Amino acid sequence: MKAPKLRIRPAVALLIVLVAWLLLTGIAPAAAAPAALIVQGGATILGTIPGPALLVLVLVLGWTLNRKFPPAAVPTTTAPAPKRTKPKRPAPRTA
Repeated sequence: MKAPKLRIRPAVALLIVLVAWLLLTGIAPAAAAPAALIVQGGATILGTIPGPALLVLVLVLGWTLNRKFPPAAVPTTTAPAPKRTKPKRPAPRTA
């Protein structure tokens, strides 16, 4: 059995180099500040919503995203649907 080869994608290699450069130059804390502010703001918003309301929101979101059958389109008219007919067979070819 062959041993699997380790393959590093170029995008991953560039990301590793960028992170290493940020850590070495000391810019990483400043670069992480916007992400920390976003997380802190989201925590503040979630903290202001009461628990039962948050639970209802999560349940409604989960139910909406995981419905097995989406709602059917409402017909615009009340006329009956046209009957389906079988397609006619072509006449046999004679040469």
